[in-house]
Amino acid sequence: MSLPSRSGFDLHEFEAPDLSLYWTIAVVTERNRSSGIRFEFLRMRPHDHIGWVFAGSSEFAALAAPFLAEGAALGERLMYVAQDPDPADMAGIAAIVGPGTLVVTSVAEIYGASGIVDPQRQRATYTAATDEAIAAGFTGIRVAADNTPLVANEQRLAAWLRWEVVADRMLSEYQITAMCAFDQDAVDADALRRIAALHPLSSASSPVPTFRLFSSSGLLCAEGQLDPLAVIQLWRAIEDLPRGTGVFVDLATATLTSHAVLTGLGQLSQSGVDVRIRGERAAIGELRQWYSPGRRHLVLEEA
Repeated sequence: MSLPSRSGFDLHEFEAPDLSLYWTIAVVTERNRSSGIRFEFLRMRPHDHIGWVFAGSSEFAALAAPFLAEGAALGERLMYVAQDPDPADMAGIAAIVGPGTLVVTSVAEIYGASGIVDPQRQRATYTAATDEAIAAGFTGIRVAADNTPLVANEQRLAAWLRWEVVADRMLSEYQITAMCAFDQDAVDADALRRIAALHPLSSASSPVPTFRLFSSSGLLCAEGQLDPLAVIQLWRAIEDLPRGTGVFVDLATATLTSHAVLTGLGQLSQSGVDVRIRGERAAIGELRQWYSPGRRHLVLEEA
């Protein structure tokens, strides 16, 4: 059983993924969040969440300056987070963005000295900062953070990936714009790809993720080439999101690459997670033949 590639559905086991859909400038989807690859980090707006890869510690401040200046023009409170912020760099950024808008903090101060991020603690930190900023007359907050030390080993990386899931849901709901930056000289390509997969936006300098998971309208959305690894990540992500969070797969932007993926999505729905798959009539028709009728938490929807 197979479907034309235009349907976004492919039952061939372990077919080589077509990554061409990611080599485009990010577009705003109907879910009102931008997703895809960015060749620049300007024109960012609240709810945007980008993973940016740079080279060399000295490059981060140069990246952060225009990103934060744009936020100042939008009336946002600005946060600069780095392992050891350089006073000269901070003076330069402060001169660009104006007085009273910039908060400078170290990674240890904002994330804890252990370097192992507690997702719920961090959510409370950032939501409180947002509420305080809005109460003070700002439109929201904009965060530029060099998070390289927080993915320095496997234990830290595992905690960070859990935080990215929670953080993205938070960003979808709060007036926050965030750039999560990582130094490619200190983080290996596989880790950078795993990180990029949990950002709706990533830089052209990042390794290209085969899939993306991100939050929108209370749902966990999946895009790209959905393979068994993507399904495993869906299960992990759901565990860290609020109870009742559903999964949404739009076959206009996602491809189901194997029978194992179909089985995994079915098992996810059988566990009580609402799974909605939307696509063209032909694709949905074949899915209805694959899945047994009467699945309470699985919705197959024609576009």
